Amino acid sequence: MNKLFLGIFLLASICLTSCLDLAPNLFNPTQIDEYLYDEYADSEDQLPAEYDLLAGELTEFTVESELDGITNTIYGAYLGDINTISEDTVILYCHGNSGTMDWYFQRTKLLYNTKAKSHYGVLLFDYQGYGRSEGNPSEAALVADAHAMVNWLANQGLTGDRLYVYGFSLGSIPAVELNANPKHLTPARLLLEAPIGSIDAMAEDGSGLSIPASFFADLGTNNIELIKSVEQPLYWIHGIADDFLAMNTHGQPIFDNHSGVFKFSEKVPNGNHGDTPFILGLEPYLESLETFLLRKI
Repeated sequence: MNKLFLGIFLLASICLTSCLDLAPNLFNPTQIDEYLYDEYADSEDQLPAEYDLLAGELTEFTVESELDGITNTIYGAYLGDINTISEDTVILYCHGNSGTMDWYFQRTKLLYNTKAKSHYGVLLFDYQGYGRSEGNPSEAALVADAHAMVNWLANQGLTGDRLYVYGFSLGSIPAVELNANPKHLTPARLLLEAPIGSIDAMAEDGSGLSIPASFFADLGTNNIELIKSVEQPLYWIHGIADDFLAMNTHGQPIFDNHSGVFKFSEKVPNGNHGDTPFILGLEPYLESLETFLLRKI
């Protein structure tokens, strides 16, 4: 009887895996012909005019991202004055698993207004296969593209002590990696919004069963473990009502495992996966960020 039950369970597990491949959930790219930024009609979170950029404060550019001998052109947008990167502090924004830079532009405008509206520079970019960027998305490509953007910033004169990395959802993969295993510059701070804890946690949350991620997709992300190698200060914000990457199984274990010099958490009641800064409120969100970013370490 036990053998029969085990056989039925394994068969059911195999059937489930054919329906619950996590890769489409991890990568949901959109390709476009041009970027619209503030003119993008589908953005749910248009900011008030007081957050608008001034003339000359948005620069679109490209870099070359190399992975396994293949080079692809990656698109980025810099909010601020590219001529003063050698003097400014810059936030590198790694976006989520769907949409393009257009969809995340309002979020980066918010970050640009951090520090009592005296402005950090903010760099937003599209991964391979997203927006106008060439190539195909993968975990390795996310990291390669982020490294390429850091290299661009370094070539503009940025130093690691003035580089902060912000990862939202999928963007937590390259964000944590850049801090744990820096290549061109060592970032000074790490900020995570609704991060992915691990592929195993995604598999378990998505299936209701404790099935290893290898049954679902050939993916290897484990920020819960990798964060142990991050010594930089950590900012974590997560919606308590997040129904995609649950706070208790993804963000909280990352926060708990971080043992760096300083960490700060912001748990937002009623915040879901994609709306937490706006549920918290624009000014409270900026004040929360400033509490972390302006702290002397």
